[in-house]
Amino acid sequence: MTTKKNEIKLKARSVSRGIAIGKIVCLHGKKRQFYRVNLKKNQIEKELRRFRASIRLARRQLKKLSQSESKAISQTQTNIFEAHLMILEDNSLLTKIENTILEQKINAEWAVKFVTDRYISIYKDIQDEHLRERHIDLQDVTERILTALGGIEKTPYKLEKDSIIVASEVKPSTLIELAKTDLCGIITESGGWTSHTFILAREMRIPAITGIKGILRRVKNGDLAIVDGYHGTVLVNPDEKTVSQYKHEAKRFQKLNSDTLAKSKGTFQTLDGKTITVRANLDIGIGYNQAKKLGAKGIGLFRSEYLFNQFQGIPNEKQQFDAYREIAEYAGEDGVRIRTFDLSLEQMNEDFADVQHNPAMGLRAIRLSLAHEKMFAAQIRALLRASFERNLDIVLPMISDVSEIFRAKEIVEQEKERLKNRKIKIGNPKIGAMIEVPSAVLMIEEIAQEVDFMSVGTNDLVQYTLGVDRDNELVAEWFRTLHPAVLRSLKKVFAASEKYETPTIICGEMAGSPVYSPILIGLGATELSMNVNSMERVQQIISNIALEEAQEIANSLEKCRTANEVEDLVYQFLGTKWKHLFPPELLSQPKKSEKVKK
Repeated sequence: MTTKKNEIKLKARSVSRGIAIGKIVCLHGKKRQFYRVNLKKNQIEKELRRFRASIRLARRQLKKLSQSESKAISQTQTNIFEAHLMILEDNSLLTKIENTILEQKINAEWAVKFVTDRYISIYKDIQDEHLRERHIDLQDVTERILTALGGIEKTPYKLEKDSIIVASEVKPSTLIELAKTDLCGIITESGGWTSHTFILAREMRIPAITGIKGILRRVKNGDLAIVDGYHGTVLVNPDEKTVSQYKHEAKRFQKLNSDTLAKSKGTFQTLDGKTITVRANLDIGIGYNQAKKLGAKGIGLFRSEYLFNQFQGIPNEKQQFDAYREIAEYAGEDGVRIRTFDLSLEQMNEDFADVQHNPAMGLRAIRLSLAHEKMFAAQIRALLRASFERNLDIVLPMISDVSEIFRAKEIVEQEKERLKNRKIKIGNPKIGAMIEVPSAVLMIEEIAQEVDFMSVGTNDLVQYTLGVDRDNELVAEWFRTLHPAVLRSLKKVFAASEKYETPTIICGEMAGSPVYSPILIGLGATELSMNVNSMERVQQIISNIALEEAQEIANSLEKCRTANEVEDLVYQFLGTKWKHLFPPELLSQPKKSEKVKK
């Protein structure tokens, strides 16, 4: 909707609060995301060498795949890889890309896109169906080249100061890489509140908006934009008056962050004296410095799979050891719980993307680790070594059966013996299990007796309990965190935790919500792990409620039969007992299809 000349106002959903003002940078690509960079004359030769190296790498990958005897790769797939190899050996295509880099003075990623987009467009217009379908092969080869460009070395080009990235979606690995530069805001077409990308954005305090269809067709590189992460608004090409108003708001946002860090004392206790331990969810070790200032007592969840992004594939044992030791040193005596790789088969090897029709239910997390024990054993060795004289524990993801715990513990003991025999010093980390699927809830008493602690991943627990993809906009209204089935599952977990004296920590987004955290405490939670930017809000809530009140609302929810009934009761309680703790706009009852996320 156009409100003024040249100024466009777009409404969407806020997924990370704050205000950002900057220039738009459009991201393209699926597996490897990139943006256009204008090169200086002295950078061109190096860029050509980088492109040629990526072609050599892509060729080696395809040759290896086409010759593989793996059962996972069929003859049809082998034939496809050979066809892709032929495209990569087409000198006319490669020459056009090199000439584009040279003549337009642009980065290799953008040149690949520019040239292959034109070829793909030509193929799509061919009448012969067999030839027309070749555009699919060219798209696959394009993605392989772009991925190889990322695998040669990290791009030497950085975002300009105050850049706002715009994309159909942003991958977590892309965000981690770009956040090291001058990224100040994010606008996307798709992505949910609980997606890893926006969890990271909140952790990094980067304002983000999602849900704007066709956003890449509505903006262009260099457009001035404002991201209002408080009201879910994007302003493109705003006038001077609007910019001036928002500059004031942006300064307040930055001042709030710095004031928060300066004033926080880390007190997390209810009015009637119940102490709640709050830890941090992190993917980057240095983030703990900020978390500690805000009162975090250790790192409740460190997602080790993000090392795949850092090392462009499976990190070796030494790389893992160095990373785990570093994060353990950041955490110090407060400790860190490191989750073993929570990956799917296609994340580990993108060429298996078509092997699993339903990756979320397929070979992933602990299943993938136990299916590739050599990789798992290397990770366990790195964790054992890093735990020497450090407070580091191990968390096993997506446990669905007690036998998975048995086998994982056997591997841990085997690797302990091997390291001891080699006179390598190790620690004695505790072993925990992620509770994320219904079978784990149903077997919770058996699991509680076999592990040292339990970690509840509420994002996946809601997803798997309700059978709703948390990142699928088409079913977003069915993702109901306060569904009675979810609340009953949590109560069952807390009951087993108390019975067998097995500490339990809540690690999902539910823990960082000022609305949900009192309910969790009422159900029995004593440990919450959350993103850094949620800590102050949750601390304020915990310090201003009584455990007795939290138990009262939790008990009253047991009688509810639908998510709507639960939400009605929660809002009624908030509006009467805790009205002073929440802003008026949050207490306004949302539509039944909306989820409470603020």
